[in-house]
Amino acid sequence: MIKTSPIAAACLLPLSLAATTAVAQSPRPSAAAATSAKSTPAWEPSIAGKWTYRSYLNDASVLVNADADPAVQALTPIYGDGVTTAAAALKALNLVFGEGIMSFNPPTGNSFTGTLDMGGGFVLDLTGTTQTSPSGDTSVVIIGNGRASTKTDGWEYDYRASTTPKWPNGVNQVPTLVGTVIRAKPHNGAPAGVVASFIAIKQ
Repeated sequence: MIKTSPIAAACLLPLSLAATTAVAQSPRPSAAAATSAKSTPAWEPSIAGKWTYRSYLNDASVLVNADADPAVQALTPIYGDGVTTAAAALKALNLVFGEGIMSFNPPTGNSFTGTLDMGGGFVLDLTGTTQTSPSGDTSVVIIGNGRASTKTDGWEYDYRASTTPKWPNGVNQVPTLVGTVIRAKPHNGAPAGVVASFIAIKQ
């Protein structure tokens, strides 16, 4: 999958800080205000449609509230406390393993097809199956194959995920898939077997 370079991440840092501060799980009142004011689509749990996909490396390190590196601490007297926040945000951003838009066609029975478009010509063709539990939650198994003669030629990533339950008292809850992805075949010097967690949010 595509990783954001440190240089690109640094350029996007002011925007990412503003966005993540507003919507992060936080005791700050601004977080609640931001999420309640944002319009959300009506609850539609079917797989068909577009989902914003984002995967993360499984690093258990505490990043946001951790003590800053000594090099970052040395910069604080010069640039202020914002340096510590920016350094933590950059570490968090570097955990992003892949990002893009998953588009699922309406299923035929319990089978469906689709694409994962990561931008810049990086596209995987998806084939998957669904299974619905008695409670109404849906699990998916997906295989993503790269396209011949493109930037993803020879790629294969496999996905397993389930829809999150709808809270009876939830406010503006959006259908979400949560699961893991594995690099099933090596490519571009990256080994097979790497696993990341992912979330996909229905648009």
